[in-house]
Amino acid sequence: GIPGMPMSATGQTTLFTGTNVPALLNEHRDSYPDNLMRKIIKETSIFTQLRKKNLHPRFLNVFPGSSYLYTPENIHIRSDGEFYYSPVFKNRIRRSLSATTCMMIANYMKPFGENDILNERALYHDFSNQSLNGDYPSLPRFSPEKAAEIIYGASRDYDLLLYEYFQTDFFGHGFDMDDCIDLVQQLNRLVKQLISLMDKKKDLLIITSDHGNLEDSTTQIHTNNLVPLMTWGFKSEELRSRIESLADVRP
Repeated sequence: GIPGMPMSATGQTTLFTGTNVPALLNEHRDSYPDNLMRKIIKETSIFTQLRKKNLHPRFLNVFPGSSYLYTPENIHIRSDGEFYYSPVFKNRIRRSLSATTCMMIANYMKPFGENDILNERALYHDFSNQSLNGDYPSLPRFSPEKAAEIIYGASRDYDLLLYEYFQTDFFGHGFDMDDCIDLVQQLNRLVKQLISLMDKKKDLLIITSDHGNLEDSTTQIHTNNLVPLMTWGFKSEELRSRIESLADVRP
């Protein structure tokens, strides 16, 4: 309901908290949450709400080379939304803490590390690990089908498993349409395999995004197009019927 280009910080915070943050601020903001958004995330994110009900959410993404830093002693979010950093928390990381990372920090979750890729317990935001192989040559290359099996296997241990796939945004900011189509074909393979493993009477898959981008190769910025919402499995039709905007997903 707010004019202007949708942006990541406000879009993701809205998606994961149910608060229409652009309406609250009367603008869209990129790329990382500020104090107000972090306060909302700390109090009302889907991770926070589930944990209050004694349920167990988990962020599946791997933080290579830095997972050890994410302890309450090194970083936490104060009640006013301000970050506390210990001296060992690296300055270069402080500048790029996304909404999903803030949700994890607010709920004292330690992220997965590169050994969890080796042990097939978690995934990097590029599930193939292709973009990591220069820094971590020992890491395996995962096919979309293998990534789906890892997602499914991890999901057995939690009430909610969140996986953030960043390549679609990255490709939308500068790759041509053929590359973007190839990327979506890889995702199609992952989703097909994941659905084949799921029990639609018990499991629910939700796929959505915080803004448009990948679908228009004539621009390298975000778009005003509607984002996809795909649901499959347990009560999926009921869920779809109740969602009309990003702010409806978390409730």
